[in-house]
Amino acid sequence: MVGDVLAASGVGLVLISIFLTWYNVTLTTLGVQFYESLEKAFFARLFPQIANNFGGLTGPLTFSVPALGTGAGGWRWAILVVSIILLLEVLMAISSSTRSQLPPTWPHSGILLVMTVTNLILVVVAFFTLPYSGTPSSYVTAAPGVGAYLGLLGVLVACAGAVTVLVKSAPSTYSR
Repeated sequence: MVGDVLAASGVGLVLISIFLTWYNVTLTTLGVQFYESLEKAFFARLFPQIANNFGGLTGPLTFSVPALGTGAGGWRWAILVVSIILLLEVLMAISSSTRSQLPPTWPHSGILLVMTVTNLILVVVAFFTLPYSGTPSSYVTAAPGVGAYLGLLGVLVACAGAVTVLVKSAPSTYSR
């Protein structure tokens, strides 16, 4: 039961982290100038009378990107789906064991371990796969934000809980 609570707490942290800032993206001064020149060229063709008065951005500009934001990439929704399934698995196991005082009748420890390792892989890949990585660093730089660090911590706590459940559910080979 301790392992299930650890796993649920870790998954809860991952779910909270998904809605926080996962990436801090900075548009450098050179990037702002490049963006402005593109806008001016675009607006000069459409609205030549106001193109000369357009502009005025200064750099660098910093903005945040959540894990589910469009700038982060669409596959990060998998972290949300796996986390919800994982939380439901843990809650079912906890409710089953509190009602009958017996361990779950399904292979809970195996399912928990596979799901937490899957979540670990997804979060670690999302942590190191920064958005806008194809853009030269003289224009855009990106770094992990507080949500990425919280998600990494949460998935590690969930993995510790899964390992605890696996160890406690393993048949004991030592007998007196």
